[in-house]
Amino acid sequence: MDKQYFLELLHKYLNDEATDEEQQFLVKYYDLFSAEPDVISLLSDEQKEKLKKDIHSSIWENIDEHINADKKIVPLKAWFLRIAAAAVIIGICGIGFLFLRNKPVIKPTALNAVHKQKPNLLVILPDGSRVIISYGSKLTYASSFDGLAKREVYLTGEAFFDIKHDNLKPFVVHTGKVETTVLGTAFDVKALPGDKTITVTVTRGKVKVSDHNRLLGIIIPNQQITFNKQKSISTQSSIDAKTYTIWTAQDNLYFEDLSFGEAAKVLEERFKVKILFTDQLIQSKHFTSTFDKSASLDQALKSICEFNDASYSYDKERTTITISSKSQTN
Repeated sequence: MDKQYFLELLHKYLNDEATDEEQQFLVKYYDLFSAEPDVISLLSDEQKEKLKKDIHSSIWENIDEHINADKKIVPLKAWFLRIAAAAVIIGICGIGFLFLRNKPVIKPTALNAVHKQKPNLLVILPDGSRVIISYGSKLTYASSFDGLAKREVYLTGEAFFDIKHDNLKPFVVHTGKVETTVLGTAFDVKALPGDKTITVTVTRGKVKVSDHNRLLGIIIPNQQITFNKQKSISTQSSIDAKTYTIWTAQDNLYFEDLSFGEAAKVLEERFKVKILFTDQLIQSKHFTSTFDKSASLDQALKSICEFNDASYSYDKERTTITISSKSQTN
């Protein structure tokens, strides 16, 4: 989680301005504070004990409320947030590493992909799953899924998910009241803040859609569930999934700190080719760029290869592309 975003989120929470997804995330990862000695050392023994009891009380209140009625999540008590905010502000220099990606942490921190620019954003999750986020949307997820029973993310807006299969660790997308659960598949979730509905569309695999503990339906490719947020009712229908996911190819695609290997997967899907690497160093190179929606395969390859000091050869009969470092071809 970015330091500035973390402080902004605490401020919003204290002023009752946090969204349901932001409240859920804070409750979900409350133990980030209790796990860090740099934070806890700022509190007295009495405050530590009171903090621990109050957090658990808050979680049980949330569970009871979800079971008994469809209401907003009960926020953590204000005094806890003030202590947490003060602890973070006072000890920010000592614990700044908590909020930097690729640094060792005791518990998974939160990462946010907030996309405000026109091109769609491609994000690679910690498990290798890929997400295309529509501009104006936000995805919140843990920096690592290791040690967690589920791979959980929180979405505001619209995103297309291509999830790696994992029988032991389901993937769950939270969008307000609606939870979309999969093991490994491709699907689109549309949950725009101003819309009255949340829509889940499947392009590959099988998806379970729930309203907390109530099953709304299980859908397969070319099926869709639409949930009315105001009436808490859903409808299931058969559709052409391509028409609902065409937005992923209608705009330029922004690659941010993406490896050449990950970018190659996007090219493989878009141009129906197979891309092979002869040099693992080239495959693992990271770069940031914008992929033009109107670019041909040759234009895209030339641009990316030039940036990464690589070259490519194309076997048109086998529709196979081989990428090597320029040092290998010289």
